[in-house]
This record gives sequence, C-alpha cells and structure tokens, in this order.
Amino acid sequence: MPKNNNNNDANEPGNGAGPPTDSGSKGRRRRRPQKSWSQTHGRDVKFLGIFLGLVAIYFAATTTSVMKERFFPWYLRLNAQASGFLLNAMGYNEVSVKDQSLIGAFRMQIARGCDGVDPSALFIAAVLASPVAFRRKVPALLIGTGLLLVLNILRIVTLYFTGLYWPRYFDIAHLDVWQAAFIIMALLFWAAWAHWIAQQRQRQRPHATA
Repeated sequence: MPKNNNNNDANEPGNGAGPPTDSGSKGRRRRRPQKSWSQTHGRDVKFLGIFLGLVAIYFAATTTSVMKERFFPWYLRLNAQASGFLLNAMGYNEVSVKDQSLIGAFRMQIARGCDGVDPSALFIAAVLASPVAFRRKVPALLIGTGLLLVLNILRIVTLYFTGLYWPRYFDIAHLDVWQAAFIIMALLFWAAWAHWIAQQRQRQRPHATA
C-alpha cells in the first residue's frame, strides 16, 4: 500500500510550514507612553489657579478701608492732576483741577473704575502667575503696568474732549469703548510678553543632534 507522506512533507525544511517567525515585529517602533492629563494640562491649571487666587486677593484688598479711604482717593486726585496738566500743556488753560474733577468748558469727575487700576491688576496677576523666573517678570511688571497707567491718562483726556465736542457720545466712549479696550490692552500686553518669553526660550534651547 502506498504510504501517506503528507506529514513528512510538512516537516521537510523549506516548505514554509514551520512555526511563524518574529521578523516582522523587529521593524516596528515602540509606542511612546501616553502622557497623563496632569502632565499635559498641569501647568495651565497651575497658572489659572495662581491667577485667580491673585485676582481674588486684589479684589478683597479693594474692599478694605485703607484702599477705599486712602489709596483710591489719592490716586484719583493724581490722575486728575496729571490729566489737567496735560490739557493745560495742550492749550486748554481754562481747565483746573479740584479734588478728583476736571473743571473747564466741560466738567468731568474721575471716579473709581476710571483709574486703570483694575486692568493693571489683571496684567500683574497674569505675569506673576506665569511659569517664568521672577527676574524676567520684573521688566514686564514695570513696563507693562507703567504703560497701562500712562494710557489711562490719555483715556481721561480723550474722554474730556469727547464730552466737550461730542457730548452725545460720552457715555458710549466711557462705558462701552474704553472699559473694554483697557481690559483687552492688558491681556494683549501679557500675551505679547508671554510670546516674547517663548521665543527667547526657543532660541536658548540647544539644537538636537542626530
């Protein structure tokens, strides 16, 4: 009788029926371990927490008697005096300053909220909360806050001109335009500084070599 050689043929070398090899898996790249949510978003959460905490401290401080009865009245008078000085320098010599008011052809009182302090506080809180060495924060705090406070003087002067020449648009300029613009400027100042810091870090980072 003829012998069944199927099993023998299956065991002969070169017939491709041997056990599978692992050669295909050698070329596969190992997957990098996925980062956890805290690793990818932890820095942002920390920034937001510090920022909100500093803002809360500031607004809590504004309710104290020292701020309400001493600092803000003094600072509002300072804004009125600086604005009056600028208007006089521009030829509006009839403008005088009394307490927190500009008195001239148009009378305008500088009240709390028109001092630029709140947007400046938001800018300061954002800078302090940023994950950057403190020595790099100091120039931003000085320059950015100084610019915002100077811009507030220009804001008061433009509001005076608006009330003098276009009184019907005074409330729009005061409540709708300038208040929103000041907050946007504070955020833009911080964003510009943060972008500059990121560029500096990118330049200082050593180039990877193959």
